[in-house]
Amino acid sequence: MRIVVTGGTSGIGYGTARFAAERGWEVTIVGRNRTQGERIADELGAGYLYADLSKMSDVRQLAEQLEGPINALALCAGGIYTDKEARLTNEGLETTFATNYLSKFALSEMLLQQNKIVPDGCIVMVGGNGVHKNASTSWAEPQAGLSSAMKAALAVDLYASELAKRYPQLRVHTCYPGMVRTNLFQEAPLLFRLLSQMFGQPIGKGSAYLGRLILEKHSGVHWKQDHPMRFRVPLPVGQEAEALWLYSRQYI
Repeated sequence: MRIVVTGGTSGIGYGTARFAAERGWEVTIVGRNRTQGERIADELGAGYLYADLSKMSDVRQLAEQLEGPINALALCAGGIYTDKEARLTNEGLETTFATNYLSKFALSEMLLQQNKIVPDGCIVMVGGNGVHKNASTSWAEPQAGLSSAMKAALAVDLYASELAKRYPQLRVHTCYPGMVRTNLFQEAPLLFRLLSQMFGQPIGKGSAYLGRLILEKHSGVHWKQDHPMRFRVPLPVGQEAEALWLYSRQYI
């Protein structure tokens, strides 16, 4: 069995890669830290591919480099910046939205179109906490800081719902692992970093929630740790969801 893990050089991605490797899976990790990637690949007996997933050119190259068959795709790459102004990539995309959502959409779609993911395979995406109140649906408009992270989390939930409808034989899940002691908030204010370290779960426990969805068959798309996600407000459907799909398609 083979799994590809984005964001596999740290945090939840590393924990998920380790979880799979310890169970005998063939693992390929993806990340932008070459030194860390090569070290972890050696530690786990895994393969490593470089990609900066905030750049769609890197995502396209990654899709070409990856070979099938892929039994599971774990999309763990993400980050949160707290800048007051939108942080743009050299391709003109807002960095958080590009990394946390667009890379997930583009890589999944290209691998599916190239028939590299097995028909009864699994795609698991790290998602948000399911609270989408005040999240923007102006998909092409850059947001800054936490506003961009909230928009990306909503987009991931909408995409996963649509993907599950389009590929009913594929197991598609989002998973919110809760607060985990990772470097996700490394650029956040001190209070955020302290709370993460004080109250966050160990990486192994957080990543086990994703591992469970990968190894076992579960119904339902959206998960919070080990139980189905219950949205306080239903996900928007109709024009917002369709506009997201149309916007995202230009990057594949």
